[in-house]
Amino acid sequence: MDKVILIEKHKISLIDSKTNGIKWKINVSDNITGTYRLDKYVFLYTYDWMGYYTSVINIDTGNFYWKDEKLNISSNCIAIDNKLFFVNKSFKIVAKDIETGDVIFEEKFPYKKWYSMYYPKVVVYNGNVVIFGKSKAVKLDLSSYKLSDFIFRNINLSTIESMNDKFNIAVNKYTSSGTGGEAYMYGAYAGDGGGDGGGDGGGDGG
Repeated sequence: MDKVILIEKHKISLIDSKTNGIKWKINVSDNITGTYRLDKYVFLYTYDWMGYYTSVINIDTGNFYWKDEKLNISSNCIAIDNKLFFVNKSFKIVAKDIETGDVIFEEKFPYKKWYSMYYPKVVVYNGNVVIFGKSKAVKLDLSSYKLSDFIFRNINLSTIESMNDKFNIAVNKYTSSGTGGEAYMYGAYAGDGGGDGGGDGGGDGG
């Protein structure tokens, strides 16, 4: 089946482009800002007057894994090991299971300075999930979920605005490429192009 996601104003559906058959259809009360496909997951981004929301749909069944969560992401977002990793508006590093929606890890970035409003970013570097600021970085162990210091070789963090790897995904209104305008404000439509283990967007949002 050639799966194509159709977005209407308050509706999302899946069509088989070979047969033109509609496989499932979901009515959505809020405004849809965009989607992102990652393997069997469809990330659905919506908003209302209170903010932006994220839901995850099973592309085969049309059932929700979880829906309408306000993630409050302020960094980019990466997907690896069937989990999302990001930094939220409280400067907390968050690991969230993609299927269950459970928060597996949540801890404040240890090198947050009280006067700084710069949010750390996340990258998969040499197989490690690394969270970095302008001077310090930490590694999150995916077995123990413990943080430890990490040193980048030949990289001056003070000059780095972002790092983009294949695990970055588009989540609502953040794009790791640094683009602005409507893509930044209203949803990362450009991220809607399936992934095979990550996707080359960036990610942040509600």
